[in-house]
Amino acid sequence: MMSTIGTKKVSIQNLVKIYQQPGHKTVTAVDDVSLEIAPGEFVTLLGPSGCGKTTILRMVAGFEVPTDGRVLIGADDVTGLTPDKRDTAMVFQSYALFPHLNVFDNIAYGLKIKKLPAAVIKEKVMEILELVGLGELEKRAPNQLSGGQQQRVALARALVMEPGVLLFDEPLSNLDAKLRVHMRAEIRRIQRKIGITSIYVTHDQAEAMSMSDRVIVMKKGKVEQIGTPHDIYAHPATEFVADFIGTANILDGQVVSVAGDEAEVAVLGTTFRLRGTRPVVSGEAVRAVIRPEAVELRASGGLPAEVLSSVFMGSYQDYHLRVGGQLLSVVDTNPAFKRVFCEGEQAFVGIRPDSLHIVAK
Repeated sequence: MMSTIGTKKVSIQNLVKIYQQPGHKTVTAVDDVSLEIAPGEFVTLLGPSGCGKTTILRMVAGFEVPTDGRVLIGADDVTGLTPDKRDTAMVFQSYALFPHLNVFDNIAYGLKIKKLPAAVIKEKVMEILELVGLGELEKRAPNQLSGGQQQRVALARALVMEPGVLLFDEPLSNLDAKLRVHMRAEIRRIQRKIGITSIYVTHDQAEAMSMSDRVIVMKKGKVEQIGTPHDIYAHPATEFVADFIGTANILDGQVVSVAGDEAEVAVLGTTFRLRGTRPVVSGEAVRAVIRPEAVELRASGGLPAEVLSSVFMGSYQDYHLRVGGQLLSVVDTNPAFKRVFCEGEQAFVGIRPDSLHIVAK
């Protein structure tokens, strides 16, 4: 059954959503967003509360009507269609299981509404139960299941309808941290196995980084950056993205000279020759990003540094340094086999030029 799912592309074209507030005020929740999601792709909308990510998901699902713009699923313009007329299925944060129905009947609910033969329903439900790892729990009531098992039932109920697009509205936020890690791996495994187009909404950057083919970082209703998890982390386009994804040192610098796609930038009391930077001009004040784990701490050789704090964190030593008049956070992994510097000591840091990245403010 699962191999017959007709996965589809999603086109979001100039989507706008404006809410009317009391006193004739308006709030623009989504501001002219356009996205293309390929068939079978797993894309995550990532950002803080109020950035518009959930509103976009709800407009794709049909639970919200756009103020302007269009939503296409496959070749079909579904902008004006109700949720039941769209080739989508939603996995909700709250699971939304029927408490009076057992696992089998919760999953079979939509198929029964479609009036499929009982034998077909049983075959489809049992197959999907095996896929999500609940093959022997079909007679359990929802209140007899753990949070992770309830989430699997919600996922199975969506998948059994064989939608072209699967939508996730922060589905793991009610689970504890360890179970969240396990469930995000399970969701990704199932998504890859059946190849269904998936749009996932979260404010958790670890979820986005570990599950997605591409991440769409949003801020105040607009798209800040789109890219693979590696691109977003290693080459953030803006200060907001650098700060929201992981931990970043955001440093003041100045462009000394520009030659082709190379720029010489003064930062941390020295100069670095950077390649492939965004367009800059000589004399321009810029902001440069370097990740804490990209800085090498040494006993000699490199830029002089004052150790302001040194904290053992098990798998790494967490340092805060003063280098060239600026503060620098450094993560030194596997400290048991390295020289550990103490607060007040002098040290040196080594920075590879390709670890520095100029961002927009």
